Amino acid sequence: MFDQRVALLSDYAGQYMQKGQEIETGGFWKQMIGLFGASKVRPRVSGFQGKLDSTEFLIDEGFAPFCKIDDRYIHIKKNQEECQIAISEGGKVWDLTDWGEDYIFITRFIAECYFMITRDDFHIDDDERSVFRALVGCIEANSNEIIDARNIVYWTLVEKVVEDGVVTEEELSTMAKIRSELEIDSHDVQTLHNKALNDYYDLVRQKYEEESDGFDELEKIQEMARLLNVPLRNSSGR
Repeated sequence: MFDQRVALLSDYAGQYMQKGQEIETGGFWKQMIGLFGASKVRPRVSGFQGKLDSTEFLIDEGFAPFCKIDDRYIHIKKNQEECQIAISEGGKVWDLTDWGEDYIFITRFIAECYFMITRDDFHIDDDERSVFRALVGCIEANSNEIIDARNIVYWTLVEKVVEDGVVTEEELSTMAKIRSELEIDSHDVQTLHNKALNDYYDLVRQKYEEESDGFDELEKIQEMARLLNVPLRNSSGR
């Protein structure tokens, strides 16, 4: 088990994914929303604050290894009042001080777990599903947090794609693959495309507002808008 790239590290962790294994119909993310989308009182969720050169302190503080993803380990300390997450890599503990707590932390954490789990091929296989379900179940994420985390993942990709002013066929193919993998709602896709391109448009307008050589950049924006099916704002920017 422990030579797997992705694995749960205890029976305690395994308990959180058992419920998810009972449901085999529908898409993975729809299952997740259905499983963990109920409104309920839950412990406060936050990340470990501070950077450590050893995980020994985590053990002393009551953290237990929950799962491994490549050379990264997720440690969890949970009781009725609080669920605290720590992430270590190469024996060193990440500082999660700026990750916020509750909704802000949970959406970022789910998005980060997706990146960690799928960075080899952007696909969630059976072992990865088990780890993902267990993590989301343990932090007791709700449906809005799961949906927003998916959108964060896709938004990060779209923002990266448009930042150089060119959208390639390979990038379009990757975007389509990620959309399918994340099961993102078509309305959310359109909203994220609009935001990414209009943000880029605003940067270009600001850069060239006192210059006359921004025409090539505007042509790039028009082409990206066509490829991403985004209606551009008029020349006044409103």
